[in-house]
Amino acid sequence: MKIGICTSLDNIEKVAQIGFDYIELAVTRIADMDSGEFSAAIHKMENLGMRCEALNVLFPGNIRLTGPEVDKEKIREYLENAFVKVSQLGGKIVVFGSGGPRRIPEGWDREKAWGQLKDAARITGDIAGKYDITIAMEPLNTGETNILNSVSEGFKFVQEVAHPNVKLLADFYHMRKENEDISVLKSVGSQLVHLHIAKGSDRAYPKDLSEDLYEEFFNTSREAGYDGRCSIEGNTSDIEKDGPVALDLLRRLAK
Repeated sequence: MKIGICTSLDNIEKVAQIGFDYIELAVTRIADMDSGEFSAAIHKMENLGMRCEALNVLFPGNIRLTGPEVDKEKIREYLENAFVKVSQLGGKIVVFGSGGPRRIPEGWDREKAWGQLKDAARITGDIAGKYDITIAMEPLNTGETNILNSVSEGFKFVQEVAHPNVKLLADFYHMRKENEDISVLKSVGSQLVHLHIAKGSDRAYPKDLSEDLYEEFFNTSREAGYDGRCSIEGNTSDIEKDGPVALDLLRRLAK
């Protein structure tokens, strides 16, 4: 299993020095880069031998995915531009979290919102498919959004979307926030394409086995047949101090 980290391009030298297998950048940040800035980013990554195999933060806040303001053409136009750059970075997995854009507006019919989100996922899958990129739908806790809040719900969603480029992510932090049983991973292995991890109580970098159910998370993922990528998506005030400790723990767990 490859171990990566979600952070900004500003930290890429530190990420490379620590020894992570890849960096997970934000699509929205990449999409906003002008040609000169983007070329410089590519050059920096090549010089460091660092890969951006996964990306997250897919949609900006001004693009609605549910509710009365959904504009499918606006969604397509944004994605067409963004995925050109994602492909040039070498992205293989794009995480579809975007809790704000997908949040169901107050008073809006939930079933209709579910259908709108499926439409958005299919549009995203179609465009990703042009570049051989897989979309990983990310269940988020109820404090961050009000639709797709568990791995089991995410599994139901991707089965209904039924798109070859739209699969599922399991995020340890969100699972712990929602008190979701980790054993659910055994039943979703056929759709699982990416993992995120951070300490369940405060979203800090994982640093010690005794902190949380990290071992169960990795063992159950392995039992489900998963052996892809796992990215740390957490908080730290010192990546140079906490990054190596977290990487060492996750490498041991991934063996």
